Amino acid sequence: MSTSKNYNQGKKNEKNSWSVMEEKGFVRPTPKQKKNIKLAFESAGKPIKGRGYDLVRSELLPFLEDKNLARLHVDRIVLYELKTAGVKRKTPLKEDFANFGFTYSGNEEYNHCTLGNEQYKFIFLNLATEEARLLDESDWKSRARTYPTTSVFVDKPVGGHVL
Repeated sequence: MSTSKNYNQGKKNEKNSWSVMEEKGFVRPTPKQKKNIKLAFESAGKPIKGRGYDLVRSELLPFLEDKNLARLHVDRIVLYELKTAGVKRKTPLKEDFANFGFTYSGNEEYNHCTLGNEQYKFIFLNLATEEARLLDESDWKSRARTYPTTSVFVDKPVGGHVL
């Protein structure tokens, strides 16, 4: 599968995962809520990367609408990074996620290093079964092969010569 097909499939899987996770008590924060989360962590001396997480618990939403409430309740805020295995995998995902591959971005790693296991968690989701696992980084990272890579997403026009 080409890189663009992989990217598009990943975005489709991501979109399909939101409703599954909502049923499990998690939501994607709005841009305003993400800003309030960022301000709350900064006020606690824990600056985070806004693109380094996906979800929060639904019950936190009332605190996230107002930056002052978010600051008051920053100790209760846990950020969740969702890693989704799609329905149409070539190899079905094992029940224990042993054959699961995903990208772990620098922003995600930064947020984990800043917040630790208490306020930064991972969720592995199998869209085929809708089974999800809540994990600390130590639950999976020591059991994984990792490859140093740089992910690139060109978001502005490029120059160069047309061939």
